[in-house]
Amino acid sequence: MTAAGVVKGVEELELKYPVVKKFRFAIAGALGFGVTELVLTVGLLVLYGKLALPHASFSSVELLALDVLSLIIGVSASFFINERITVKVSEVTANGGGDRLRRFLKFQAVSGVGNIGIIVIQLILLSVLGISPLVGTVIGAIATYPVVYLISINFVWKAHQVR
Repeated sequence: MTAAGVVKGVEELELKYPVVKKFRFAIAGALGFGVTELVLTVGLLVLYGKLALPHASFSSVELLALDVLSLIIGVSASFFINERITVKVSEVTANGGGDRLRRFLKFQAVSGVGNIGIIVIQLILLSVLGISPLVGTVIGAIATYPVVYLISINFVWKAHQVR
């Protein structure tokens, strides 16, 4: 089957089952989250030499800065993937860098709300249960995903058709 055939098949599924549209956003989010986890993993190894940290590390400025950096990079990756696979941006809009920058900043802001939740959950799990920041980030992302999805689709890309 050709790539065009796959695209057509997915479009037919989306017409029949609207929930398929949400999977595109989930895929983009998962790929962006993979980038977040990669940056966090490398950062933990560079800063601490290990992936599991002691309970007291929850108050580390370095860990907080690493969390913020990894989430910003992951959200950026997710944004560009969403622009490619989740929403249809017209040629005129796609060529207008200002509009893309505006959507990018909105997506960062919306995701920032979710990222605050992720970091809070991660730090609580680390301080109370000693759970690795990598696992805490996954749990936090699962908990905040529905809110980020709803706000993103309705605020960031509201003027654009969701594929």
